Amino acid sequence: MSKSKTNDRPLPRSFLQWQVELRRQTMELRAGAPHVGVAPLVIARRPGVGVGVVAHSVICGLLPRPERLEAETARFRDVYERGIAEGAKHIYDEGIALMLDYYRDIDSFDDHGITTLLPKKLPLVDALRGDSKCALVFYVFELRSRDPIERLRCTHLDMVAEVLERGPVYDNVWWHNTLFHGPADDHVVVRFRHRAAFDTCFGRFDALDG
Repeated sequence: MSKSKTNDRPLPRSFLQWQVELRRQTMELRAGAPHVGVAPLVIARRPGVGVGVVAHSVICGLLPRPERLEAETARFRDVYERGIAEGAKHIYDEGIALMLDYYRDIDSFDDHGITTLLPKKLPLVDALRGDSKCALVFYVFELRSRDPIERLRCTHLDMVAEVLERGPVYDNVWWHNTLFHGPADDHVVVRFRHRAAFDTCFGRFDALDG
């Protein structure tokens, strides 16, 4: 096991709960359209570019717990392959139905990281290959909504990134994405492993634990 993996820390449980609830709301009320709360800004070092960083907005995903990873991947793939004859709209609708069941229990998900799927030639991917240390910044500035999962949140996660082109994690993210967007050629999966979390609302930098 690499040193980076041994230094992983669980995500704050309140953060993971928020992410699971956002995704369930996405399926119930938004027909799968992502909420801004699942689209963090990734900030990584990239010498020679401006102030030395590259920043890119991504749609992030959650992984099942390791013991469930391959079984859930098989479920995603099965829905896609059984629905091909019916067309993309059928697959999308079946994907929504699957995700309504999928996003129920916080304890079903890996609490050590977050994923995203990106084009191989993206500057952010080059930056993460050069230096795996990065930050994910979640920023939700909603003052009018009374829904607690849409309240004001500013969360900074210190992460270490793995760029993956194959393997069980890659397969899970790839097939999940395929349900809603079709096959993504020339893409990589980035797995962000959590190190530390902070509340940065209105100039704070308070550590988040548990």
